[in-house]
Amino acid sequence: MKLKPSHHRLQHPLIRLPRILFLLLSTTVHLSTANSSSSFGTRHSYSLTTFDPSGNLDQVVRAIRASTLGVPIVALCLNGECNDDLDSTDSTSSTSSSATAIPKEGGIYLSIPLHFISSSPLITDDATPRIMPLTSKLILLHTGITSDGRALSDIAMQLSLDYRYLYGQEIQPHDLLSGLSSKMQEMTVKPGFRPYGCALLVCSLGEDGRSNAMYRVDPSGAVVSLSSVDEDIVHSEDGTSVNKSTKRRRSVSLLGNWESIRQTKKELIQHQLETRTFENEEQIQEILVEAARRSCDELDEASTTSCSSLESRTPVLFASFCCERGLDIKRIITL
Repeated sequence: MKLKPSHHRLQHPLIRLPRILFLLLSTTVHLSTANSSSSFGTRHSYSLTTFDPSGNLDQVVRAIRASTLGVPIVALCLNGECNDDLDSTDSTSSTSSSATAIPKEGGIYLSIPLHFISSSPLITDDATPRIMPLTSKLILLHTGITSDGRALSDIAMQLSLDYRYLYGQEIQPHDLLSGLSSKMQEMTVKPGFRPYGCALLVCSLGEDGRSNAMYRVDPSGAVVSLSSVDEDIVHSEDGTSVNKSTKRRRSVSLLGNWESIRQTKKELIQHQLETRTFENEEQIQEILVEAARRSCDELDEASTTSCSSLESRTPVLFASFCCERGLDIKRIITL
């Protein structure tokens, strides 16, 4: 009996052809994925926990970059010792009955431009709280991605409420900073999540007015103190230097998007805030509002002392935070 040829053997090369094509395609995809894990040209890695050859985490670097593109924040911290250095005669002579004197224990003053709602006079807010009071001595500000700032504000509020429920007192600054930094650092290593693309500004009031401080929390979870300290150094008899005391002075912080203004003018604004003598809170409000409006658009060389017509109409959020009156927020709109 003559056997017929097997159809399976005749079709075997055709069956293997798709398998070969599949192996070639999978190899190509694997190589392209491997190449995209490193930064070459326009390709970049989306991995959260992979260091590049320079030692940076690409996603964290991009999150820090996103935090510098948010709404600009101008913050001025005055301590009690700063007010003792002011000329009392000039202060009493120039301060009118309507002007509000600077508290003896100092305070923290903030200014935020709201140029994103200046397109229409009917728009007064974007429903996003920029300044959130946590306790009588702590407030929180955020800049960068607005949705991430709202989420972190909720986390900060929950931390303060849990602390008060457990210990029966208001949360301390170091405990709040520890909780926020841990949460933000967790997002840099957690699979399936991305880092928060915003920076936080935590303002704290001291009990005696001499320890008012400001802290910045970066998307990486790093906490940076923004309060400057001057040390009084005294030389002893044997020639060694001894720190007799530390004296906190005023400190200035500029967060958010300041790239629209030139670096020289940014340094000029910061130097003016650090060296100028303020006689009352109205002067502080005037210079902070002007600095906030200047951060919106770059000024010409001829207009260094006055804002343009567009900048003068930019709404500005001004807040004063002190132990004497608490948190006071004003919305300044010039029509």
